Amino acid sequence: YSENCVDKNPGDNTDLCFVDMERGKPATGNPQSGIVGFPGDQNRDGGEGAIHCHGLAWANDVNDASARYKGNNLFFVSMYDHMYQRGYVENVPGAPMCGCVEQMPTVTRSDCTQIDATERFKIIYDSATNELDGSITLVDINFNSCQGINNRNNDLWAYMGRLFYEGKIRNDQWGEAGRIITNSNDCKNAIRAQYDVMGLEYGYDHDLSTFTFVAGRGELKVTEKYGHQAFATSMFEHSLTAPSNKDANPLDKTPILLRTCAECTDTHKRVFYRRLTPMPEDKDLLYCITETRGKCDGKNVWNQDFTLHSTYEDAVSGDNPWKCRNNAFNYGAPFDGECSPTGARVTNQWTVIHWSNPPQRNVGFYVNKPQDAVIEEVEPVTDVALRNSADEFVSEDVGLDVRVKGRVRLDEDGKIYVTGSGDNVWHNKDNFQFYHKDATGDFDVTVSVASFDNIMDSNAKAGIMFRSSTDHDSGHVSALLSGGKGLRFQKRSSKGNYGHNVGTFEPNPHRSNVWLRLVKQMTTINMYWSEDGSTWTQGGSTTMFFPEDTFQLGLFVCAHSADWQSEATFDNFVVSPYNFPSAAPSISAAPTIWDPNMYIGETQENVQFQTLSSTQTRINYDAGSGIDGDVDSFFYHAYQRLSSDAFEAVVHVDYFYGSHGAKGGIMIRDGTGESAANMFVGIYPAANTGVISQSRATEGGETVRHKSLYVPSNKAFVKLSYDGSGTIVAQYKAAEDDEWEDIENSTMNITFGDKLNVGIAVTGGGYDSYIDFRYSNFEITDL
Repeated sequence: YSENCVDKNPGDNTDLCFVDMERGKPATGNPQSGIVGFPGDQNRDGGEGAIHCHGLAWANDVNDASARYKGNNLFFVSMYDHMYQRGYVENVPGAPMCGCVEQMPTVTRSDCTQIDATERFKIIYDSATNELDGSITLVDINFNSCQGINNRNNDLWAYMGRLFYEGKIRNDQWGEAGRIITNSNDCKNAIRAQYDVMGLEYGYDHDLSTFTFVAGRGELKVTEKYGHQAFATSMFEHSLTAPSNKDANPLDKTPILLRTCAECTDTHKRVFYRRLTPMPEDKDLLYCITETRGKCDGKNVWNQDFTLHSTYEDAVSGDNPWKCRNNAFNYGAPFDGECSPTGARVTNQWTVIHWSNPPQRNVGFYVNKPQDAVIEEVEPVTDVALRNSADEFVSEDVGLDVRVKGRVRLDEDGKIYVTGSGDNVWHNKDNFQFYHKDATGDFDVTVSVASFDNIMDSNAKAGIMFRSSTDHDSGHVSALLSGGKGLRFQKRSSKGNYGHNVGTFEPNPHRSNVWLRLVKQMTTINMYWSEDGSTWTQGGSTTMFFPEDTFQLGLFVCAHSADWQSEATFDNFVVSPYNFPSAAPSISAAPTIWDPNMYIGETQENVQFQTLSSTQTRINYDAGSGIDGDVDSFFYHAYQRLSSDAFEAVVHVDYFYGSHGAKGGIMIRDGTGESAANMFVGIYPAANTGVISQSRATEGGETVRHKSLYVPSNKAFVKLSYDGSGTIVAQYKAAEDDEWEDIENSTMNITFGDKLNVGIAVTGGGYDSYIDFRYSNFEITDL
């Protein structure tokens, strides 16, 4: 006993996940509560080191041999095999050395011993008394490794699975064991599940009076990462140790960046980065540290531009800087370089935020600036009711596919830092970040786009937007600076329509800042740009109808990438009501809400209008009896325009199936009456006729067919051009690269009222006539 029953190092057979102090309290009497977690396996990675777990189980039936000899099994496993033979005499702190499974720590597996009993029985029958007397004359017990399900032997959980499938224990008993004995390599998930049970939130509770969260990933991500300028301002101007001159080299004071790491080894859980030198304005230090490997083009060199420290106090004073093995920082391991307080090499303590599987997944970065001091983050709007009644500016991601959430941060000096992702603001759907408020009436809005950073695509956008709603396909007018293609004045004239340029400018050289201005005067919106905010150049003018003259007004950023964020720094953002210089009304007349989908004449009104892709739309089922004679019956997807507007409408007919009389294409129409004057160009699929043009010159007149032209497979581009004074010209081309051709006898003059309608017109040519009409690249462009 004195030689064997000693505290020997156990044979490591499991990974200890955590100790729940409440579980072990009945056996240990330990008054502590909470859990003690061991996210790693060995001492070097935050784990427990060598540990051994061994158990046994038995049937519920007291007559089963496993139950009758469970005491023998318990003595063999605990006293003889493990204590006497192996010398294992220590428990895990907070848990019993030996106890029921519900009292034990959570581990990834446990060895298991079962008993195999051979018994000999003797039965005596007394004929005089007619009684039986039985006894056991021999018991031979062997202690063997458990035989579990799925050929998993010497495994307690698998053995209990076997007992369950043999009907010897209940499913809740096996389930309880499964909650304590989790799967191999699953400690992190087991700890997280226990946190959820206890109502705890995984994260790092940073000191709000000293630090501001600026980037992170995994469980330590608090919000989206700061952009270039918001971080640079926080680090070099507003930190508690900001230099008096951020451009002096070396800096007289050294701003500090804290990195926390949930699963790093103890020395690397909190590391302080001390910046010694200024950072060029065109270099994003936070991006270099969190997203790249290397020296940031020679601007982030160890012991030249920065040092690392274990405490905040050391980082402030510069004492006890970290050392690197052979005095060499490994730039392939971002931030820590495999260095340590002693100079010993410590590996796999680094991360790259956008990588899917870096060595460390749960990290946070914090600059030593009090949270929300000077720069404050605007809480994004998630409540629809709040969004629709916004009297103040709110931050909101618009679109159906915004993967990296946008953020708005306000600097007390008036700057507005907006980060946004999204694949585009274009075609018939948008994805972007919008800092906006509700507006009604006429406004003059100016802003300086002081910088546009973190650009991954030249089509990234930042600027001013007036928008009908926050629906992804809403109408809008925008003045913007692009990531590499100059200035733009863009619009989508109505919900579901396609966006287009109203004005395009290509400043040379490429600009990263500009002043922008949008002025709304009733239904007219003018765009201006300036180098200095004083002398303005007009970039374009357009007409826009907002339903009830109510819209959203604000700033927007789109990275032109669903998985990346660009940042715009806005300054001098001024929103002023527009006052007409004369006695003309300063409030726009409120137009009625326009529904672009309508039925003209007598139809069965059962059309299906479907968006098949980002470019293709389908109209099918019965669509009316015809576009002919003096009365029409058809489905019309149309938009209102002023009759004084000059524009062209283009569409490509991709596919058209229909009976005799079916027609589909573009129509300009004077109102929605069944006998209204109109001009139509499109496809007439009967007998593969091809392109057809026709018109009704006056209301109630007869429809006149001008020309039909064969095109292969009834596919073609068709266009109607309107000059703003009544003249309409019909054109077509068979392929995209072909030149537009005028259609013979297809120039018409129609007298319109103040407004006209333009859009897609489709008819089946007869009641109950099924059609399948598919089109793409429908666009209405101002001339």
